[in-house]
Amino acid sequence: MGDEVDELSDKEKLKIANNFVFNSPPGQTQKVIDDVRTLLGSELLSKSVVQQMSLRVNREHFQAVAVPDSQRLALVTTAGELESGNFLDPDGRQELIIDQTAQTCTGTQPLSPAALAEWCSDKTEATRKSIQQAMESYAAESLPGAAVTTYGRTVSGRAQYTCCIGSCSVNLGSFWGGLWRAQWVLNANPDGQSGTLAGSVTCNVHYFEDGNVQLHDTGKFTKEISLQGDVGAVFAKQVAEYETEWVMAMESIYQTMSESVLNALRRRLPITKVKFDWDNRASVHKLASELNTMKTQ
Repeated sequence: MGDEVDELSDKEKLKIANNFVFNSPPGQTQKVIDDVRTLLGSELLSKSVVQQMSLRVNREHFQAVAVPDSQRLALVTTAGELESGNFLDPDGRQELIIDQTAQTCTGTQPLSPAALAEWCSDKTEATRKSIQQAMESYAAESLPGAAVTTYGRTVSGRAQYTCCIGSCSVNLGSFWGGLWRAQWVLNANPDGQSGTLAGSVTCNVHYFEDGNVQLHDTGKFTKEISLQGDVGAVFAKQVAEYETEWVMAMESIYQTMSESVLNALRRRLPITKVKFDWDNRASVHKLASELNTMKTQ
């Protein structure tokens, strides 16, 4: 009598599907959703379920959306998520209504007086704009095409600034996609003269020609900086120093990866020490026959 396998519940199926979608390669979320829908059906994978799945991915990936009636891009981030479920556009001093599945902004609405006081107060706005401008210049030089969104708010009477950078570059025709996102948080100290800058950078690269290889790496940084003078310039300088150091460390790993890592994953030659001739149909047919014989034994 064979082993009986219990059918998964709808909740378990959705949990697995959500994990698939959340871990989709850069720029391929919709393709993964389409595949999951084929497996589960549209009834189980409803529009609201897909919206929630897409929201989770968009926040994680810092999805950029075009702001209506402007030439600007704004990022979908956890730092900018409002109680209404919409997302903050600090430069436009408004809420963005996002279609998470389509990854587009479908409209805007004014911020409430309470939200204006929290996110756009005179205490933080000048410094927030300084950081936004400095980081936009930095991103244009080091990461062309990236979107930058900087938030400023008052937390327990102290100023806090969060700068998010997101960039997704995809060329599926050439079998690759890449995602870069960074979040830098500056918390002012009680004296208001200095603050702690803490940041994290995450890089995800997917290459799938004749295989399926992904790189996923994260770096973290913390440093005290001055809040006197041009805070934006100091902020961007520290970010540039850390990210340059981090990228150089990654490049050093790549240079030795072929010899130190890939060799440990696979043999260059089979145990016969002779390369297999895949272009020889007789050899391929013989190998297939041998494998089929082994399978039936």
